Amino acid sequence: MNGLEIYRALSELARRYQFRNREEVCCYGLTVSQCYALEALSREGILATSELAERLGLDLSSTTRIVDQLVRKKLAIRRRGASDARVREIATTDAGRRLVNRLDEDFGHIIAHALDGVPAPVIKALPGIVRRLISALSPGGAMPCGCFTTDARAEGTKPD
Repeated sequence: MNGLEIYRALSELARRYQFRNREEVCCYGLTVSQCYALEALSREGILATSELAERLGLDLSSTTRIVDQLVRKKLAIRRRGASDARVREIATTDAGRRLVNRLDEDFGHIIAHALDGVPAPVIKALPGIVRRLISALSPGGAMPCGCFTTDARAEGTKPD
């Protein structure tokens, strides 16, 4: 498989992942947005509402609504900030952490099933390969369109 085929396959994967309806109920009665929030809280520990909003790419009011839903479901707690009482901090409850672990296991099984028959060395290398691709496509990585940099265009050469 060449770079173009890999790019096309990854683009299709990204489209299918990205264009899921954030409000659609997916797993265990949670919306996609609630899953994202719960996963972020589980990984990061305690986050201010504004930090969670930034990680989710949502405005503060939408994030507050999601947190309200998680609190009602007893998957998260909200409390006054330790250093600033005006700040609301959010953390997962034990039930929230157990649910995230269950989601991780379920998605792990889906991926393992999809990769059934792929040689073990390839599966072992795959997380590192995906991280390298993420790095290459992140700000400061490769130009997303493969274009020359501004300086290289002026010189008429490709960047090193």
